[in-house]
Amino acid sequence: MLKAELHTHTNDDPKDKKWITYSTKELVEEAIKQKFDVLAITCHNYLYEDEKLKAAAKESGLILVWGIEKDIEHKHVLLYNVTQDEAMRIKTFDDLRFARKKNKKLFAIAAHPPYLGSSCLRNKIYHYLDLFDAWEHSFLHTKLLNPNTKMMKRAQELQKPIVGNSDVHLLKDLGRTYTLIDADKNEDAVFKAIRENKVTVVTTPLPLFEFVRITLRAFWSGMRHQLKSLKP
Repeated sequence: MLKAELHTHTNDDPKDKKWITYSTKELVEEAIKQKFDVLAITCHNYLYEDEKLKAAAKESGLILVWGIEKDIEHKHVLLYNVTQDEAMRIKTFDDLRFARKKNKKLFAIAAHPPYLGSSCLRNKIYHYLDLFDAWEHSFLHTKLLNPNTKMMKRAQELQKPIVGNSDVHLLKDLGRTYTLIDADKNEDAVFKAIRENKVTVVTTPLPLFEFVRITLRAFWSGMRHQLKSLKP
């Protein structure tokens, strides 16, 4: 079983780089330290790539995957096996459907769908079942409050794969929630296994104060970017 985290941000992220304090290299080093087998870098609307870093990570036993957290109709979608140009052409869900037909390897995960933020897909994941290879179980929950629970039940009914991610913005977020994937240790096999639902989510509830702190951080970040978008 491969230990995988498929949703992370670093100070190379054009949206969040002002307050993320660690580099992509430092995140890779932490993932190796925690014995991850797969790590995806998914900056906002930017496909980060560094082939030297990828090769160095491979030597240490880590598969480094390039992805992108793309705004599609103002909702967050994680895309993999896609180029920057391809991703930038995907502005609507119809565009995503067209892109998936054109690029059969394109892989899409609905990011943190059950939450209340304006970037969260919520019920759209049920309207667009064919567009997402998997849905994300977010790390943001406590023992008494887990917005992922209802989605998990629906996923079981619909046989939709669920992957666990920590939407890493702080190094200490890495490892809070992750996925165990029953696959050979290569990138194509990883995505194939997810599609086949050969996955197990491993998650640890947050202490209440951490849940509140991270929720407020996410709320403020969303408000800051909304206000920025209103400027002429």
